[in-house]
Amino acid sequence: MYARKLQVLALSAVIIVGLIVLSLPRQPRLLLLTYGAQEQQAPIHPPPKNVVGALGQVSNEALAGQPTERERTAAKAMRLSKIRGKAKDTLEPKGIKIVLLTGTDGKGHNGAITNLMETVEANREEYCAYHGYKYQFMNLTKHVTPDRHPVWAKIPAIQEALDLNPTAEWVWWLDTDAIIMTPEIDLASHVLNPDALKKRIACDRPIKLPNGKPSGLKVSCNVDVNMIDIIIGQDHHGVNAGSILIRRNEWSMAFLDMWADPMYVNQRFERQEQDVLNHIIVNHPKIREHVGIVPQRVINAYSVGGDDMGWVTGDLVVHFAGCWVNSDCNERWQDFWNRRHVVKSTG
Repeated sequence: MYARKLQVLALSAVIIVGLIVLSLPRQPRLLLLTYGAQEQQAPIHPPPKNVVGALGQVSNEALAGQPTERERTAAKAMRLSKIRGKAKDTLEPKGIKIVLLTGTDGKGHNGAITNLMETVEANREEYCAYHGYKYQFMNLTKHVTPDRHPVWAKIPAIQEALDLNPTAEWVWWLDTDAIIMTPEIDLASHVLNPDALKKRIACDRPIKLPNGKPSGLKVSCNVDVNMIDIIIGQDHHGVNAGSILIRRNEWSMAFLDMWADPMYVNQRFERQEQDVLNHIIVNHPKIREHVGIVPQRVINAYSVGGDDMGWVTGDLVVHFAGCWVNSDCNERWQDFWNRRHVVKSTG
């Protein structure tokens, strides 16, 4: 009898406790999740809608709130369409008769420049669109060989650019570490048209040796500009091939082969292809007749230097040759990038 009373009391207590619990306010249900399960919960901020990559994945740009690659490409195409051919150049050569060539193997001293290739591409494409020129970028890796310095790759790159662009009369090789500062300048009126070139020749100026010393020769004032197939400037070391214009003809094609002759390459000239070109100009008078040496700032002003070398407002291009010596390439680049002229779009 006593045991039965205890059972009844215990059952009553359970019922009372249950009623008390049921009468309490309900709390949100808590789940104990593992780390992986917690990451699967819905995000606080929903992801952008309809922004999916080629593999069905949301792009990093979308997640970061940045334009996607497709959006950037569309914006660039729209921008270039508004300036394409707006220069309305009249002098020859013009349009697709001129190719602006830039190339790199992804190495060298320019890695310190932030977003170098993106800004170079934008700079070159804008200039070429405005004047109707052809812009050609080339990956130089295919032209780099183990037995020679990578800078020699520019010569087969120029040859390839001429092959790829049969309508081109001139190729302008411009190193990646250069900015076109005054895009309104067209190459024909600046230097390529015979009348313009005749005024640009560095008449009576000394032709330098690769070490920068005078060679004893001077630039002829009576040069036949119709025979000139190479246009280049000199810096304090001699000719600099970071900006060089080459005309398409049989003479130039033969010269490019000669310039890259293994006999020259294997001599290990200090400044590689530039010193070889300097050597050929000084020692071969018949070849010299085909070379138009112009004041440096005409096509190859530097970011620092004296009156004949350093860029001034109105110069076509600024080249950052040697900026890596003082480790200030990026600072210089950003400064000049912010000072460059930008072609105004229409519409």
